[in-house]
Amino acid sequence: MDSRILDQLEELYDEELTLGQSDLGQLEQSIGTLLTSIGAGLLQRVVDRSRNGYRGSAIPCSCGNSMRFVGHRPRSVHTLWGWITIHRAYYHCAACHRGQAPYDQDSGLGTEQLSPALAKACCTLAVDDSFAESVQKIGQLFGERMADTTVAALVQQVGAVSARQQEDQRQQFEATRQIPAAEAQPQRLYVSVDGTTARERDGWHEAKIGCIYWEDEQFRRHAYYVGRFCDSQTFGWYLWLAACRWGLGGAVEVIYLGDGAAWIRNEQERHFQRAVLILDWYHASEHLWDCGKTLFGEGTALTQQWVQERLSLLWDGQTRSLLENLKAERRGRRGGKREALDDLIRYISTNEEQMRYDVFREQGYDIGSGSVEGACKHVVGKRLKQSGMIWTRPGSSATLALRITWLNGEWDRFWQSCPMAA
Repeated sequence: MDSRILDQLEELYDEELTLGQSDLGQLEQSIGTLLTSIGAGLLQRVVDRSRNGYRGSAIPCSCGNSMRFVGHRPRSVHTLWGWITIHRAYYHCAACHRGQAPYDQDSGLGTEQLSPALAKACCTLAVDDSFAESVQKIGQLFGERMADTTVAALVQQVGAVSARQQEDQRQQFEATRQIPAAEAQPQRLYVSVDGTTARERDGWHEAKIGCIYWEDEQFRRHAYYVGRFCDSQTFGWYLWLAACRWGLGGAVEVIYLGDGAAWIRNEQERHFQRAVLILDWYHASEHLWDCGKTLFGEGTALTQQWVQERLSLLWDGQTRSLLENLKAERRGRRGGKREALDDLIRYISTNEEQMRYDVFREQGYDIGSGSVEGACKHVVGKRLKQSGMIWTRPGSSATLALRITWLNGEWDRFWQSCPMAA
């Protein structure tokens, strides 16, 4: 900034700045308050001098006729520096009676009375925090007050645009059958898949989550998330398209990690036939722990010993020995304990080929100790499953889509598309 402007500001606000000189924190607050006041005034002045969407006496209407300029109409907008009023050029079509203020579309204004910058700030907080907490933080950071319902409506509106953009990509492939160009060339590509639930007004519903990850030539790890509330076949297409984008076609090895669920296996057979299929270690060990707790009680020394001994067999790929051990154990059990052993035996027998952990480790494969479950907690649990949260489907879907956009590092590019005006 020009030093002359700084000198003028210092002279103009000398008293306010002098009072806080001995306290750096107070001085920062004072300058911040001044900058907010200056920003609001400057923004209002610049807006007042703009054409604000004026495009001459008439513009084309979508009905085929013309919209006529009828004057300027005011609109109040909440910005990072407070409220301003924008007098926008307004056009009206006498034939179809539609009206339009082109400035709103051009500037990325939506139905909420929020500027794009303030809306982006609200959503940046709301992808992690509850709407109420996001509002509190907006107050702390910018000194602006708003209702949590405003942020909730904003996230639902903007998140729906993000979800729709993802849907458009899938539909574009269906129409053209053109595979997305690869943006990475990993030697080994991992595709991990799981499901987790979120509570909605009519009960708990499953969100399907995928995490595609790989290492680059500098051994830096990259991850890309996919998540939807949808049927498994639709989700499979989203997952496959994302994997194509991140190098599925050129990868030397593809590793597909899941928990053994039938739908996860079905999508592997549909889209990732050449992949090495691994039942991730987290879910495999979880089944052993569940059985052990049923047999010997939760938190007991016997449970700990029983589970660890069998985990050692599983870790070394000795599934045959483990199954024989469990069948022998079963003969001496009745009721619920026998049922727990039956379930575990069936689970291991069904997924035995996917549990060759000794072979997988020798190949250097990630066996998924927590990577799959961690994706569910990171993507869904951290935001949609906070204490007491009950969602509508539009709210949960929009928030999930927006959170994934943030986690995938696509935030700035998304906001450049003016989602509020979409």
